[in-house]
Amino acid sequence: MDQRFTAAIVIVLALAVFIITWVGIRQSRSDSFELLVLQGGSFTEVLAQAAENAIVSETFYDYLVHQRFAEIVVDLTEPDLQSLTDQQLAQIAQAHNLYGVFIFSADSSLAAGSIVGGPKVALPDFVYEEVRQLIADPEENYILLLEEGDRPGEAIHYYLEITNTLDRVVLIMADALYYLDALEQTQIGYLAQKMAREQGVVYIMYQSTEGIVFSSRTTGQLLAIESDPFLTEALEADSIMHRLYEFQDNNVLELVRPFSTTKYPFGLLRVGLSLEGFYAVSKGFDRQMIAIAGALFVLAVVALLYLNSRQKRKEIARQYTRIKSVTDKIFDEMRTGVAAVDSAGTITLANDAFAGIFGVESCVGRRWDEAIGMADLAFQQMAAAREASTETELTLDIRGAAKTLLVATSRLHDEVDKVGGIIVVVYDITRLKEFERKSARRERLSEMGNLAAGVAHEIRNPLNTISIAAQRLSSEFAMGKDSDEYLSITNQIKSETKRLNEIISKFLTLAREEKKRFSTIDLSDFITRTVEFFKPEADKLKLDLSVKIEPGLQVEADPDSLKQVFINLFNNSKEALGGQAGEVSIVAQARGDTIEIAFSDSGHGVKKELREKIFTPYFTTKEAGTGLGLATVHKIISDLGGDIRVEDSDLGSAGFVITIPR
Repeated sequence: MDQRFTAAIVIVLALAVFIITWVGIRQSRSDSFELLVLQGGSFTEVLAQAAENAIVSETFYDYLVHQRFAEIVVDLTEPDLQSLTDQQLAQIAQAHNLYGVFIFSADSSLAAGSIVGGPKVALPDFVYEEVRQLIADPEENYILLLEEGDRPGEAIHYYLEITNTLDRVVLIMADALYYLDALEQTQIGYLAQKMAREQGVVYIMYQSTEGIVFSSRTTGQLLAIESDPFLTEALEADSIMHRLYEFQDNNVLELVRPFSTTKYPFGLLRVGLSLEGFYAVSKGFDRQMIAIAGALFVLAVVALLYLNSRQKRKEIARQYTRIKSVTDKIFDEMRTGVAAVDSAGTITLANDAFAGIFGVESCVGRRWDEAIGMADLAFQQMAAAREASTETELTLDIRGAAKTLLVATSRLHDEVDKVGGIIVVVYDITRLKEFERKSARRERLSEMGNLAAGVAHEIRNPLNTISIAAQRLSSEFAMGKDSDEYLSITNQIKSETKRLNEIISKFLTLAREEKKRFSTIDLSDFITRTVEFFKPEADKLKLDLSVKIEPGLQVEADPDSLKQVFINLFNNSKEALGGQAGEVSIVAQARGDTIEIAFSDSGHGVKKELREKIFTPYFTTKEAGTGLGLATVHKIISDLGGDIRVEDSDLGSAGFVITIPR
């Protein structure tokens, strides 16, 4: 009886241990699969965000290339295109580091131009065909073509733009290797190939209703979206879906997310993750089941099973850590700032780009308003927005630097669809806005040039009449008893007429595209002679001139225009000192492939909020100023392919820093 009871107890205990162990193994298997799905979902979401950034980068590169060539075409179309010779076009091509500049007539024939550099000795046939099509059907006023060479390191851009009169086509031929290098590092296909090399990733593909857009590997025959019920359902879903999928005779965990951008058609981002690790763990558990079934009565086997189970959990934790490290690395290497904020306003997640944009070392775990500290980005204001997703463009002073940010927010929802916080995505578009401002300024100057000639002619005619009349009044007509007042009035008329004529001349200098006599200029000799030109006036005003020039600096420029830059900057310094004694410093030195010239004085300086405006035509802070001097300087430097900016100088005032290509 005791033996039977003992046997029954042993059997019951064995059965209980077996059931408990079996349930635990099933739960562990389920947990490991759910963990793999969770990590795969995070990986897919990060991939989608990175893909959107890559597409934005591709579009931005095309925009920059178009802007560069469009500005050259604007300069070309200022004079009469029919008057340009092959030699002049060759000089323009060399000045802008191009392979060649060409002009085609309305009948698609080559009117002028030649190849001055690059791997080609003649234009390919497809370029002539594109010229004919553009003239025949100018649906867009420009075409940007890319030809990759047969040998490594060769790539050529062909930019075609038809004039407003539709009777000429300007063709620019230039090196495009830098463009291919940039695309290789950022394009979405390269991103997919790179991320697909991560351990455990079988494939990454983007499929639209029209077919496969890109894939990290050869896919073979795949069902169209409309032929696969799961893909059809995923296309209409608002979250990531997953399934077990047979891919090339192997089972994978496939995660599918709807994806759309302005460049690619609406479709699905599909990520396949290997199940080898999961199956390895499952098979290990199955082997343990057999071992437990054969040796349930042995406590040592039970203890061994327990130890093995713990070891497997550690293996799962290591796999989780490895997958998480991959996603964390991608998250931190994104150039877009991303942060998650809970409903209490505490930052729970933030990448390195987010901390860099706002200049904070550590923000995770801190209150949003305490870490960011900006009224325009208050947490309550963002959380209380009516829309689920918002986008706001802001210009903020962050740690003493003005930045333009595009801030996008989205609400987070918990399991019961209750708002649990917000996701904040921040794009730093400061440089993009700067490019837009410079482009707009050049466009305004170009429009001013079209208006200048007619306005100057119409104004100068009555000015000449007024001047002649004033001279005759003072010399030919008899004066009465108020002769002094009579002479004063006539002299004032002549003086103001002369001053108005000088303003018109400055306006024409700024707005009109004059022919330049470019030559190689030795800056040391040129600046020394220029300083000697206005040194007598500086001595008279008790201005201490100091010049420091690095020897051997040379630039390609028009000497008269470059001299006008220094004269205008000297006059600006003289007026800033207001007739008082002071210091004026000129320092020229090499900075890599550019030359930097710093022109500083000890005057009253320029307020920070006015530093962008002072280069705008007719903007002036002086009572008698015309607002054309610094605008003229900016145009001359821009025509040289350089830049001018205002910075704080060592003399305690503001300084003008000029950057010119060597």
